[in-house]
Amino acid sequence: VAHDLETFVVQSQLVQAEAMKTFCEMFRSRKFTRFNGLIWWNVRDGWPIASGAIVDYYNSKKLAYSYLWNAQRTVCVLINDPEDGVLPLKAVNDSREPAEGKVKVTDVGSGKVVFKGKFTVGANGLSLVSGLPIPEGQGVLLIEYETGGQKLRNHYLYGEAPFDFTKYRDWMTKAGI
Repeated sequence: VAHDLETFVVQSQLVQAEAMKTFCEMFRSRKFTRFNGLIWWNVRDGWPIASGAIVDYYNSKKLAYSYLWNAQRTVCVLINDPEDGVLPLKAVNDSREPAEGKVKVTDVGSGKVVFKGKFTVGANGLSLVSGLPIPEGQGVLLIEYETGGQKLRNHYLYGEAPFDFTKYRDWMTKAGI
């Protein structure tokens, strides 16, 4: 944890962004189970205060805003925490039309392509695209996907906390996020 205020603010906003993104994706990937559903509150601060809102009183977007923007795309490809010995790569579709596309998952640190293929997901649906091997250590998996004529990106932070702030920023810079 940084001792200067400016770095501490960035670190705390990164933790908030990762936590809120993970929370959102966890519920989206449990669509149609008894463990889904999400209600956002305190999206914007009503007065100048340090809080969990993603937009402050002055209408400035915090880092969590862009992470959540990616996590809440109508069609989103995401990775959840391990299930049955693999990382589940899932496609979620909240539209009324089926969706399909291409996806590539790359380990940012090594540059190794972990998965490359296609996905389909029904209208208002959820599909398992692939089970990925669980990487060792810590790092970021970059998820690049195309659907509906759009090129989109998402990411998955893997490994046990705590994470080294400098390494995290390097991974995210390499990933273009």
